[in-house]
Amino acid sequence: MRKEQLAKFQNQINSAVIGYLNLLERKELLSVSINTSSSLSNLDSPIQRCILSIQDTIYASLIVDVHSWLFDKSDKSSNLSPYNLLESLVDPDVKFNTKRLQEYFITTPSSLNLSESGSNWQEDFVSERKAKFDQVFHECTRNIKRLLHSEEAARIKPLRDKFLAHKDGVYDVKANGHKIGDVFYLLDQMKNILLSLNSLFQRVSYPIEESEQQAKSNAEEFWNRVART
Repeated sequence: MRKEQLAKFQNQINSAVIGYLNLLERKELLSVSINTSSSLSNLDSPIQRCILSIQDTIYASLIVDVHSWLFDKSDKSSNLSPYNLLESLVDPDVKFNTKRLQEYFITTPSSLNLSESGSNWQEDFVSERKAKFDQVFHECTRNIKRLLHSEEAARIKPLRDKFLAHKDGVYDVKANGHKIGDVFYLLDQMKNILLSLNSLFQRVSYPIEESEQQAKSNAEEFWNRVART
């Protein structure tokens, strides 16, 4: 993995994290509306029909976005899709240079030793980082394999092409054998993988949980106001 390849992967992962954050408002609007369905069921029928329409639209848009993140492939080598990156990490036929990534991950920060007592801190740092790299990398690849071969992913893979790409305005999730919980499971797995990838390629942690809490709070406020109408 050359330096420019590392930069490409870093930009790709950064875009994927931003993409996930952009899904949060819709994810929480759908999740909270389901969790508060009892309070919304007392509303007038026209309002309930509007809520069902909103839920259907949000669900469809989330399915399309998650499908794209998981399964779409880019034909341009200069514009690798997240799926191709995941595939390069877990496919034994793809020669992904984990050694170069590890070297980047364990690189010590620039510093100036002020005393001899700290002269071995670099060795400790490298040792700890190697152990963390092995743990995070193997956990990440294991999660990717499990996700791509999960029942949830199998159900969602044909969904966009068979139904949503040719949507006639009416889509019954249950009647077509799909579960609305699938999208929440896939999004949660997507988040875990992104956090691991970000840790490996960026060497930083992203405060996704804070953004999730804010999105949930906004959704709760929205649906509480709807329920009071």
